[in-house]
Amino acid sequence: MKKKIKNIISKTDNFFYKFFGSDKSVKSLQNIQEAEKIFSCLNQDGKEDNVRFVGGCVRKALCGDEIDDLDLATSLEPSESKRRLAKENIRVIDSGISHGTITAILNNKKFEITTLRKDISTDGRHAEVEFTSNWKNDAARRDFTINAIYSDLEGRIFDPLNGVSDLKNGIIKFIGSPEERIKEDYLRILRYFRFFIQYSKTEHDQDVIKSIRKNINGLNKISNERIFHELIKILRIENLYNLFSNTESKEIILNVFPQFKYYERLEIFNDLSNKLRCEYDNYLILALIIMDESNDYEYFCHKYKVSNNIKDRFKNIALNFNDIKNKKFYLNSNIRKLIYLSGKNSTLDLLLFSTCANNKRKNFDVEELIAYVQNCKVPKFPISGEYLKEHGYKTGEVLGKKLKELEEEWIKNNFSIDEKKFKKSLDKGDHN
Repeated sequence: MKKKIKNIISKTDNFFYKFFGSDKSVKSLQNIQEAEKIFSCLNQDGKEDNVRFVGGCVRKALCGDEIDDLDLATSLEPSESKRRLAKENIRVIDSGISHGTITAILNNKKFEITTLRKDISTDGRHAEVEFTSNWKNDAARRDFTINAIYSDLEGRIFDPLNGVSDLKNGIIKFIGSPEERIKEDYLRILRYFRFFIQYSKTEHDQDVIKSIRKNINGLNKISNERIFHELIKILRIENLYNLFSNTESKEIILNVFPQFKYYERLEIFNDLSNKLRCEYDNYLILALIIMDESNDYEYFCHKYKVSNNIKDRFKNIALNFNDIKNKKFYLNSNIRKLIYLSGKNSTLDLLLFSTCANNKRKNFDVEELIAYVQNCKVPKFPISGEYLKEHGYKTGEVLGKKLKELEEEWIKNNFSIDEKKFKKSLDKGDHN
């Protein structure tokens, strides 16, 4: 039996080698040990097709991309899936049980397991579903053919809508009528552009563009949280600038996100070395396309309920926006001062942002400065309140003021103390 399975896997691998021009099968999924246990639980009645990988993880495995989500489809109803998993002491969360989805967690890996279903009715945001045991019905309700590819644990592909062929040929095709699919969930407008810039090898299908333009206002029905979550996924894409280099894509995206005033900076970002691009996270890329010296970013943050941490990062950039145009900003002495006052992460944000937003960026070696920040030892102010107390100061406003004064002098003196000046300053003024 094992020999037979190995032969099947070998044939499948060879098939994908010829199909994609490289050895890109679903091996990366087959090698996930936790998946073996999940599949074993859900297939325990002797059947081998109770559960399959589906959607993004299969698509990414076939393309050789990093897999960051694990979605499974099963013919079992949620209650039965939960029962079988609980029997093996696998933790389960009812993450979306009203729509047939539970989350199994094993060794910190999350598996979203959804019962096969078909849509009964939709309102552009949510769908009323009915469970089914028919895999083709489940495929038919999905958004794009490239997301309706299934794989079992042995690497056997179930592809009822020819998604593998579309993926290979770079065709982003809605399942059925584009307008009907969009009206079922208007967020699919943004999903379409995410997949188009990531995988497409063709021009936009004009019927799709026409349907998107006709239904663009439907995005107003979608929660801002869902829109922002999808935006962050878009910002992860390596060739993000293609979203704006294409006239039709740019027109529609700027309609949805008019705050993207500085998308041209992405062209500079594209020209950076791979090593440097890896230093940017999604939020810093977002800052590149929306940030200037104004506080306009505050509206964007409020609308999309951005976390306080991200707001603070944006504020740091806005406050220092004009300073990054000054040559003195890039002196090691100033960088060290920024590290002390704001921390290494905030300083790195400014350096990376300025690389794409400062026209004089070629006047400094940003990679060298980043290495300096990463290796720099954060200065530690050597004077404490206790030390001042030992020299006659009492707890209170005078002590605090003196401490601040000494710290400012220490920073100004490149983080060193002029002992004579220091001792003199301690003898001045009222210590009380």
